[in-house]
Amino acid sequence: MSNMWFIAAAVFLVAELMLSGFVFLPISIGSLFAGFTSLLSENLNIQITVFLLFTIVGIYVSVKVFGPKKSESNESSKFSEGVNKYIGKTFHVDKEIDPYKATNSHVLGDDWLIISNERRILPGTLVEVIKIDGTKLVVVAKD
Repeated sequence: MSNMWFIAAAVFLVAELMLSGFVFLPISIGSLFAGFTSLLSENLNIQITVFLLFTIVGIYVSVKVFGPKKSESNESSKFSEGVNKYIGKTFHVDKEIDPYKATNSHVLGDDWLIISNERRILPGTLVEVIKIDGTKLVVVAKD
């Protein structure tokens, strides 16, 4: 019976090498230790127990070591790359901004459609970007 455990360990190890991820590695390790146990004891119950124990421990370790990592924060509002880098930025508008009709303007080096969040904003007013709605910067007047 000891040869079967070593053959199973080799088969699962080859399967592990063919697949990405650590799917069959814990089973291969469990089979290997069950094979070592079979050299010491002929009792099949002990061999199966060792196989299950090392397989379960191997799965636990592989999930903890190679599994997904917890991120420090899931808030996307702290993401400041791409278009989100404009959120919170202030600038002076050069055209009148209406809450119902988007106005095309050059803002911080890029051309944007700008729309007011609450009221009409006159040219020369300092505004702050509060959110991005598709291809429009939504702004409010900064008093």
